[in-house]
Amino acid sequence: MLQGADVAPRMGVMAPSPKPPLMEPMPDGPLSSGEDLRALALQYGPALRRYFARRADPADIDDLVQEVFLSMQSRGAASEIDNIEGYLFRTAANVLGQRRRRATWSWGRQEEVDELNGPADELSPERILIGREDFEALLAALRELPPRSRLAFMLFRVERLPQQDIARRMGISPRAVRALILRAHTRIYEMVGWRL
Repeated sequence: MLQGADVAPRMGVMAPSPKPPLMEPMPDGPLSSGEDLRALALQYGPALRRYFARRADPADIDDLVQEVFLSMQSRGAASEIDNIEGYLFRTAANVLGQRRRRATWSWGRQEEVDELNGPADELSPERILIGREDFEALLAALRELPPRSRLAFMLFRVERLPQQDIARRMGISPRAVRALILRAHTRIYEMVGWRL
């Protein structure tokens, strides 16, 4: 009787090929298979963890590594990447930058800063004088605007009309209204020095 290994080649059935060692380049094709991604994680995961350990909160390291490999998976074919290691670490830097940008804005932090400045309705004589001077500078800047820019600006900022309504009222396109308002903002900023 023949053994199973002897029968398979004669019947045209191919024996499964052994898995490639981890240090070899990734095979062509998409990275959607779990095996390809697992191989990348085994090969580069420890190095990515060390990279993030020097740059991020220890509690975030595993999440950051996972984001790198999710990015790799969504990218697709490994064959299109000339330098997988370079790509992974460039992706790691991008992931870290995105995480930091997301963390920079916090409503909680904003409230703390507002509390440090004190109550907003504290009206000292100096503050009243500064407010009057700013208002006079704004009125002077408005008087200097061309009539159509001034009208578009006043309808938008004072009357609070939508740009579509202003366009109908002035007989121009909404794009022209946006341009007039932008010019008015720019001119006022040049003359007064603060944004509205």
